[in-house]
Amino acid sequence: MSDRDLFGDDVPDDALEHMMSPEVRAKWPKALANLVDVVEAAHRRAGDDQDLARDRAFITVRALSRYAGGRQLYMPKGDVLERALRDREIWERHRGNNVDDLAEAYGLTVVQVYSILAEQRALHRQRMQPSLF
Repeated sequence: MSDRDLFGDDVPDDALEHMMSPEVRAKWPKALANLVDVVEAAHRRAGDDQDLARDRAFITVRALSRYAGGRQLYMPKGDVLERALRDREIWERHRGNNVDDLAEAYGLTVVQVYSILAEQRALHRQRMQPSLF
């Protein structure tokens, strides 16, 4: 079985072992090596063992490469990022009849949850129905 590397080419499954060697990692662009390390550490903190965390880090970096490869990517930080992730999570957890539960779970008012849902609905609509103009 094989996987795809950062550029979409087929690579054997055991290539991850080789790519993680210190000699090979020293030749990677520093930002790429740091990104893999950060993602791997996040998965380790979430409870993954080292091998699973490493595999997930490569999967994540590959997905980011396919999405934003060759382009600059702005990533918000701090409160802006946390708020955006929270709002997206609220949108995904919304079932139509659980606004009170969501408000309680996230420490918000019902009005705030409805406002977040309206904003997320508009963003979802934009993604699904791009503007004609």
